[in-house]
Amino acid sequence: MDRRVDPRLELQLPCHLPALYGKTRVRVGVTVNISRGGLLVLWNPREAGKLPRLGELIELEVELPANHSFGRKCLYCQVTAVRVAPVDGGKTTVAFQIHQMRFRNSGDSRREQVESVEEFEHLLM
Repeated sequence: MDRRVDPRLELQLPCHLPALYGKTRVRVGVTVNISRGGLLVLWNPREAGKLPRLGELIELEVELPANHSFGRKCLYCQVTAVRVAPVDGGKTTVAFQIHQMRFRNSGDSRREQVESVEEFEHLLM
């Protein structure tokens, strides 16, 4: 049964866990589609490490295409993982319900990428 309320846009945009506690951002994958109430992310465990647990509330940043009028922006979201499903190639899709979202400058949280899976897993704990 399809429970979607809002139309989905097929967009492939990079996703990150924002910098927390002085740590750096971690790239987790790329969006498959996005709507007002949710998004589907192709999560790459080789890049990101640990998958979010079902029901877990996390912060996620979606990079938006650059625009000469207002510079680099990202969509900052508070989301809950509602479905996790493996796909080919060792990747996994994670469906998120969006609770809050807002636009912000991409530079507000942009720092160097996390270098190891261990450092990423520390951010999720």
